[in-house]
Amino acid sequence: MNEAVVVFLFLGFGIGAVYDVFRFFRLIFKKKWVEFIIDFLFFFTISPIIFLFLLSYNNGLVRVFYFTAVLLGYLVYILTLYRVTVHIFRPIANALRFILKKSLKSFKKVLQSIRKVYYNMLRHSTLRFKHSKKLRKKKNSGGLNEEDFSEFNT
Repeated sequence: MNEAVVVFLFLGFGIGAVYDVFRFFRLIFKKKWVEFIIDFLFFFTISPIIFLFLLSYNNGLVRVFYFTAVLLGYLVYILTLYRVTVHIFRPIANALRFILKKSLKSFKKVLQSIRKVYYNMLRHSTLRFKHSKKLRKKKNSGGLNEEDFSEFNT
């Protein structure tokens, strides 16, 4: 039993480290819906781990002191390494957020220019198609003037 409590203390410390990684992604993406998804993924990954530890050390029986040990291990992490990693992760997250914003902005400009090119090509091809229909109608009706070809000389 004492061995299991020590293991669950280390498990709580490990959970703190995993949460620190997820918190790093929360610092990069500061949208509420992204934070929700990251928190959901955290609990989705941690719950099976705690369950597997309970299964392996206590045959799946839930005891309060195991969760207390996990909580104490997490608090030890928060009071020790968390304070160090905050000062390391925050500037890195700010730099990554800046790089992501600039790259998304440039990618957006590239997509807009491609859209403009295709729009102009489509517009130009439909104009030619309309003019060729007019020319066919005039050819079938009789004569053609130089005014009919003035649109294509530009």
